Amino acid sequence: MDKFTCMQALVRVVESGSFAEAARRMGVSAPMVTKYISHLEQSLGSRLLNRSTHSLSLTDSGHAYYQRCVQLLEDLDEAEAIAGAQSSTPRGSLRMSVSTDFGVNHLGPVLLEYSREYPDVRIDVSVSNHLVDLIEEGFDLAVRITNQLRTNLVARKLATSNLVVCAAPAYLEAHGTPQIPENLVHHNCLAFSDPTLAGEWRLSKEGRVSVVKAAGSLRASSNELLKLAALQGQGVVLQPTFNVSDELRTGRLVPLLTDYDAGALGIFIVYPHRKHQTAKVRSFIDTLVGRWGENSDEDPFWKKQ
Repeated sequence: MDKFTCMQALVRVVESGSFAEAARRMGVSAPMVTKYISHLEQSLGSRLLNRSTHSLSLTDSGHAYYQRCVQLLEDLDEAEAIAGAQSSTPRGSLRMSVSTDFGVNHLGPVLLEYSREYPDVRIDVSVSNHLVDLIEEGFDLAVRITNQLRTNLVARKLATSNLVVCAAPAYLEAHGTPQIPENLVHHNCLAFSDPTLAGEWRLSKEGRVSVVKAAGSLRASSNELLKLAALQGQGVVLQPTFNVSDELRTGRLVPLLTDYDAGALGIFIVYPHRKHQTAKVRSFIDTLVGRWGENSDEDPFWKKQ
């Protein structure tokens, strides 16, 4: 067995506290991780981990070996980064995490364009709204959509997407058009599932903020599903413009309360800080920066009329 892979398995098990989670991060089965650890212990002639049904801990010798493994793997990563940085041709595997809604509709075409331009790069994309740990899970970069970016990673803002309250013409014909935020309590507001928002919509005008509890017949962690429900006339939604721009332009969805500010989301590319950035990461960042306009604080997707 490759000793570096076995070392990586030990580090992942200790970091995650679980053989199953270590296996998930490495993309192998849990029994295979067990084999990696057993191989290390047999080759060293020493037990590295104390294992029981409910706990997992390093032995004294395991702790010392783990510390050296961490350092060796960091040195290996640095060596690969230096070698990659020396190459002017992007190549190798580029792992990235992107949000579901933005990733498919807006980032997808960019990825395909990049793939055509750099055929030596193998793109591995994880499309999910799950917030991944780039370093622990081995990602090169991520594209994140948020209004509260908290990260110790390098972050570059690509664009802004305003939030807009909207509904289908059929719904408004049947239920009326809200004129002020307080009217929304009488409407079926379909909310995005986000524990940080608590189902609240915040709309401001001239310094006054109105907070509306979005309590309708549907909550979902997918903006696409919420948009589909709105298009079928089931209720009012609060959507990022990047997800509803076509529907707003064609009139399939009608913007509401347009004299109020419903907030905005920033679109960021984030990546670990490295002294020597690889050509594949540099080239992809260069491809994205400026893609949606030179001013990242402006909304390139849709503007109020």
